[in-house]
Amino acid sequence: MFEIDGPVGDSHSGFVRKLSGHDGAYIATSTRSKGDLFYNFRSWTGLSMEEIEAVEKTLGYKIPVGCLLENIIISGIPNFSKLEPTSRLHFPPHRVGKEVKQAILAVWEENGPCRTVGERLEKEHKIKNLKTDFIREARGKRGVFGPVLSAGIIQQGDKVLVFPPVR
Repeated sequence: MFEIDGPVGDSHSGFVRKLSGHDGAYIATSTRSKGDLFYNFRSWTGLSMEEIEAVEKTLGYKIPVGCLLENIIISGIPNFSKLEPTSRLHFPPHRVGKEVKQAILAVWEENGPCRTVGERLEKEHKIKNLKTDFIREARGKRGVFGPVLSAGIIQQGDKVLVFPPVR
């Protein structure tokens, strides 16, 4: 279930969050500082099955589901990690109680490979320096993140429509 503030129960959900190390470019180009409250443009994270499989093949190790802190894994969208900001992912409507809701997710930007998930992978496989290899190999293949535009349920096997940015 994706609510307006993010996936239900996810640690990244919420309308606001504190700026962190992941936000270095925003901090460097504004008057904001690490720890300041900011709109949560990172309430969901999505990966491409094909891109993750390419990283696994290069690394020679499987990446367990959830290890990269993803909320959804998409298949069949070429160059998923390169979707333009403000692209929208429309999922089919599903009944939620008496209502019919349709999850719509916006892309804010590409998700860069980070030390935190690299360390999770290194710990999972007990391989020294796998973090560094992952960061190098996952560049451009780490998916996207963004805010939720419309609450709804996303189910395995749902077909997703991708709408480009409105110009």
